[in-house]
Amino acid sequence: MTGPRVVALGDSITLGVGDGVQHSRGDVGWAAHAARALGASSFANLAANGVRAREMLAQQVVAAEAQRPDIVLLTVGGNDVLRGDFSPDEVERALGDAIARLARPGRLLITVSLDRIGLFDLAPGRVADAMARRIGQANAAIGRAVARSDVAVIDGATLLASLGRRAWHIDRIHPSPQGHRALAGAAVALAAGAWPQREAIPDPPAPPSRIAVAAWLAVNGVPWAVKRSRDLIPQVTMVVARELREERRLAREGTAGASVTRPGTARPGADGHARAADA
Repeated sequence: MTGPRVVALGDSITLGVGDGVQHSRGDVGWAAHAARALGASSFANLAANGVRAREMLAQQVVAAEAQRPDIVLLTVGGNDVLRGDFSPDEVERALGDAIARLARPGRLLITVSLDRIGLFDLAPGRVADAMARRIGQANAAIGRAVARSDVAVIDGATLLASLGRRAWHIDRIHPSPQGHRALAGAAVALAAGAWPQREAIPDPPAPPSRIAVAAWLAVNGVPWAVKRSRDLIPQVTMVVARELREERRLAREGTAGASVTRPGTARPGADGHARAADA
């Protein structure tokens, strides 16, 4: 029995970013590990850095269809969350359309729901809360997109939480080598009914040296931070400011309401006895 034809598409997680400090070209990461473990007869990784749901639909789905895959591995939504114009509805539509085009009898589609973005755990509480809400909205959109299909969903948050801090790459955005292998193992388990595992998933590499970490951050981390400082950070700041204004408004209304006697409530009369307020 020949192995399955496997296609991977989506964003930098599927591309393999975080699985070490090398430049990812799709030959590492959870999708690549899963394909090798399943003894794939062919493997095409179409994922790319920075891809949003709408770009995955427009740029990758046609090429994926052309591969006539038996298994499709997909992550999307994380980059949408990290943009100022984030739209859960857009994520739902794009992913739903991609699923509709890729679904075929006997073809297995596997996607991953989003975990929290560990980088924002280091941010002020208001910012961390705003980003957590975005993750929740994106996951709800993913859930709606797959609801009417047979797509298998790996619970990324639960799976990676089981690893603790070991789940995170240097940037605290992407899965670490351990995280990628956990995702690969979950994908292999989901495929086992039709495509049994043929090879072991390799052990993670040794932790990178400080020099390698510094080099990675200089080449990848700093440019990313500069880009997001022009887009995401101003947007999140606006969201937090809007929430603070709304909280103050509600607090003022609550204070004002407490000082107003409502119809039907008792009020003191001139003689000190309580009387019903006018309706």
